[in-house]
Amino acid sequence: LDNSYKMNHKRRGLCLIINNKNFDRKTGMKTRNGTDKDAENLEKTFKSLGFEVKVYNDLTAEEMQETLQEVSKEDHSDSDCFVCVLLSHGEEGLVYGTDGKIEIQELTSLFKGDKCQSLVGKPKLFFIQACRGDELDSGVEV
Repeated sequence: LDNSYKMNHKRRGLCLIINNKNFDRKTGMKTRNGTDKDAENLEKTFKSLGFEVKVYNDLTAEEMQETLQEVSKEDHSDSDCFVCVLLSHGEEGLVYGTDGKIEIQELTSLFKGDKCQSLVGKPKLFFIQACRGDELDSGVEV
């Protein structure tokens, strides 16, 4: 029984990076300094792995949803997989656009089999770099 994915399509696939650094004052969220370096390193890494990389900066919640919806409607038949990286502020189950928050599930569900048939049976990877609350890690003494 082979449990591995078929990774021999024409293309490795698309890696979408949404990098939210600056936020509307009404959100109460601070500028995410250092996020551009993260986005740059991620772009380099995924390009070196053979992905087509698209980077979007400072999207509103609606723009994030629209961008992912457009991508989910594309034909991924000749791709091995799909990767999405969200760099932003967040809360439990939520991620911030520049103007407010959106449910992570609202974004990831766009790639379920009934909505994105060309990715059925293929890995869909979501990396989310965002806080999930306001409690700090206790840390560990070494």
